Amino acid sequence: MSKRMKLTILILAIVFGGIFGWHFFIQFQINKFFSNFVPPPQVVSVATAKSEDWQPYLYSVGSLSAINGVDISAETSGQVKAIYFDSGKFINKGDPLIQLDDSSEQAQLKEIAAQLQLAQVNDKRSKQLFSQGAASQSSVDDSATKVKQFSANYENVKTLIAKKLIRAPFSGKIGIRQVNIGQYISAGYACASLQTSHALYAQITLPQQDTNKVKLTQDVIVTVDAFPNLIFKGKITAIDSKIDETTRTIQAQATIDNSENKLLPGMFVNVKVALPIIPNSIVLPQTTITYTLYGDSAFLVTLSDKKSDTGEVLGTVKRVFVRTGEKRDNSVVILEGIKAGDVVVSSGQLKLVDGSAIAINNSVNL
Repeated sequence: MSKRMKLTILILAIVFGGIFGWHFFIQFQINKFFSNFVPPPQVVSVATAKSEDWQPYLYSVGSLSAINGVDISAETSGQVKAIYFDSGKFINKGDPLIQLDDSSEQAQLKEIAAQLQLAQVNDKRSKQLFSQGAASQSSVDDSATKVKQFSANYENVKTLIAKKLIRAPFSGKIGIRQVNIGQYISAGYACASLQTSHALYAQITLPQQDTNKVKLTQDVIVTVDAFPNLIFKGKITAIDSKIDETTRTIQAQATIDNSENKLLPGMFVNVKVALPIIPNSIVLPQTTITYTLYGDSAFLVTLSDKKSDTGEVLGTVKRVFVRTGEKRDNSVVILEGIKAGDVVVSSGQLKLVDGSAIAINNSVNL
């Protein structure tokens, strides 16, 4: 029993010794590998910080309205006798639009014209008789008064006849007609809409903290969904005299050039009000900045003179915290942390830490 026990213990010692020895050998090799392991460079793309003149804007939305816009209507009632315009056409100031029936007024005008002619003859005769001493002063005054009365009646009827012909009060684009020949319309009935088209007002609102930034004649850029690739320019032409107490905003009015007649009154617009240019601003693509709760940062690249086997430039990175300014499109202004000429990682930041080796590949456009 003693020999068997000793043999068993010896065999167990050899087996467990081999197991533990192999385990410690593997662990030693792993530690040795990682102590000498250098991770391969991470492939990233980079961008260079540029110094340029930055154009800041105030952003707002608004709607377009016509400089002159009115519903064409008659001052008097009557039956439509003729229509002289086509819907949706451009018309000039003074062009005839609608003729109402004026036959009754024309007859009255002829009657009054005859009475006026007779009154003028009687007035002339009274003055001749008065000069010969055959008529009194009262008869002369009476005949002169009748001439004035009939003249006033004549002008009044002429005015009524003129009101029966509706003319364009200004040049512009007329809308779809809402009246037909033979239709009886009352005074004030809207026959069509007339809007100016060469220029439009953009009514915009801005928060009260921006009131000191808005000035007359400031440049304005307007875009509309109907023409996403076009921009329309204008200038601030009016600023309201008070702040809205409900919204704490101020209303401004810009005049927008519409010489191509693409814009229409009532359109919703996006508006940018140009502020003074900020010279020598540091600008980077927004993809270079990592935004987190504890601060915004970027990876600053230090280039080396070596290249990878595939010809990529090698380097290392360092995380730097930055303070950002205005953002627009894919660009952001850097106020602190980056200077002009610095090379910064623009994609691939998630796999980087301080000191990471990188290989630069800008073949993919972001």
